[in-house]
Amino acid sequence: MDHTATFPTILTKRLRLRQFEPRDDVGLHACLGDEKLVRFWDFSACESIAETKRWVRVLAKTTSAYDSLAWAVADASTDECIGMVNYHHREARYRRLEIGYILNAKWHGRGLMSEAVQALMTHCVDHLKTRRIAAIIHPQNAASIRLVGRLGFELEGGPLRDYWRVGSTYMSPMLYSFIAS
Repeated sequence: MDHTATFPTILTKRLRLRQFEPRDDVGLHACLGDEKLVRFWDFSACESIAETKRWVRVLAKTTSAYDSLAWAVADASTDECIGMVNYHHREARYRRLEIGYILNAKWHGRGLMSEAVQALMTHCVDHLKTRRIAAIIHPQNAASIRLVGRLGFELEGGPLRDYWRVGSTYMSPMLYSFIAS
């Protein structure tokens, strides 16, 4: 962790979780523009790089640690943006929040998202004093369910009927949680 910067940069063996920068538009678009990757998210795929550039600008400005914060997941050797992790819906009083994550498909199968999410969880527990971390996951998203299971999350409930709306379609995801001891 780099404590000298106002934005918390998190370093792992293979990754650098850092603040979004304008140059991350192509890397993030490989994620948010991929219909197959976002099919289990609560919004539609970005149709253009311009739409993703708007997301990058929004995510780069998110520097308040109170409610939410998003990191570009970058390859440690090249600093290329290959995905994103974030927390949102933080309730500091109750020491709880939700997390989200996405990784460029060409980087799948290497354990990188597990590494990134574990680093995010450690940051949330150690620096934000979070006790409860939730992940809301579409029941058909087997890869994400396996990932949170490896990291100690347990299925708590669901389906949360019509919890997400994408266009005119409603989705009913499941609730997984991790309780820090």
